[in-house]
Parts: sequence; structure tokens; C-alpha cells
Amino acid sequence: MAQDSIVLFTSSKFFQSPPFCGAVLVPKTICQRLASKDAPSNMLGEYGLGAFVTDKELPSFLEHWKCHLQDPGRNNVGLALRWEAGLAAMEALINIPDEEKEKMTNEWAASVKEMVDSHDFLETFSVERSIVSIRMRKAGGGWLNMNEARDLFRWMSCDVASAVSHASSKEKSALSTIAYTGQPVKITSDQAIIRIALGAESLLTYFDDKESTLNDDRKTVDKIGTLSKYFDELKSSQF
Repeated sequence: MAQDSIVLFTSSKFFQSPPFCGAVLVPKTICQRLASKDAPSNMLGEYGLGAFVTDKELPSFLEHWKCHLQDPGRNNVGLALRWEAGLAAMEALINIPDEEKEKMTNEWAASVKEMVDSHDFLETFSVERSIVSIRMRKAGGGWLNMNEARDLFRWMSCDVASAVSHASSKEKSALSTIAYTGQPVKITSDQAIIRIALGAESLLTYFDDKESTLNDDRKTVDKIGTLSKYFDELKSSQF
């Protein structure tokens, strides 16, 4: 903002509101320029900005734009409800000092990284504050690619223990666990990553009970690693 950059903000990630909960933060200098110009009526119709917002979402300095977006029959109720969810998470965290939140985030990330790197079939690809990105090894060598990571992502939300009859009891427990991660991301043509992230809800849980939160993360990491180990067998099964 200090550099006169327009900033896109979402509460759909860390603050865990429903998807597409966004806002645009506009620097004062740009606001002043927009306020002094005629409204771009050709881009405010139903095939332009009007397809996304109504007059009610515009700031006061764009009052002269609002007449082009007014429609008594259209209200962006979905966006309002998304922001109610996002604001609830922000308000829940507001009394925890920023320094404490940063300290907890770093502690959590270091703990999850250690879990990942201690598993034979996993490797930490990167740690970006509250996001730990993980590469998954194949039993025969190499890493899971994007298509294979999509399969693993799908199996994370399923009990797939019955597909690997010779797995140990500990591995079957991992394979039966229902767990959720961020969607896979393609890194190269033959490598993809899965992400575990600390959201507002889990940060609050970590603040109250670190061990319980890390135990849930440990189950998630164990499942990712066990799925990687038995990927070929799972791929050839009904799952």
C-alpha cells in the first residue's frame, strides 16, 4: 500500500472462511485519481464488474460508480455471509499478540517439518510461515507427480486400509484415518507437493492445547507417508 500497489486480500485461506471471500485494498493516491474521473460505464455492466459486485460493495469514494451497478433485485448475500465467517475468525484471534502468534506458528511449522522429515517416504519441500509443503517418494524411486498426488489427495479423505491387507497394524490405522490437506501443487512434470497449513482454527487450538493439535497433524503426516509407500497397490485397487 505504501508503494501505491493495489492489494488483493482473502479470508478464505488462513482465516478459513468459505472460498471466494475476497477484497481489494486500494491506496489513497489511486482512490483520489479514480474519484476524480468519470465512471467507466462500459466495464460496469453485467458482462464486466457487474457480474461480480453490486453497488453495495463499493467504497464511498466511488459513489459516482454506484448508479451503474444498482439493481434492487440483486444482493451479494453470499459474499456478506463469507465475510461474516472470516470476521469471526479474525475476532477470535485479535486478543493474541502478533508476537505470540508468530512464535506459535514457527513452533508448529518446525514440529511438522520434523514429523515429515522423519518419515521414510516424505521430505519437506519448503516451509513458508504457516504452510509446510511436502514431497512424496515412491516405493520404486522418484517422487509422486501431479496426477499421482491428486490420487493421494483423494485417498486422504477415505478409509483405504482394506486395500493393503499386508500392512502393519500401525500402517492400517494410518490408512483408515480421515484427514485433510491443501490441494496438490505441480512443481515439475514429475514432481508435485501436498501442503499442510495452520489455519486460524488450528492456531487457536494450538494456543489452548499444543499436544492435541500436533497429534492430529502427526496422524495427517503418517497417512500421507503410508499412502506414498503403498501408492502402487492403492492405485491398482478399487480405490
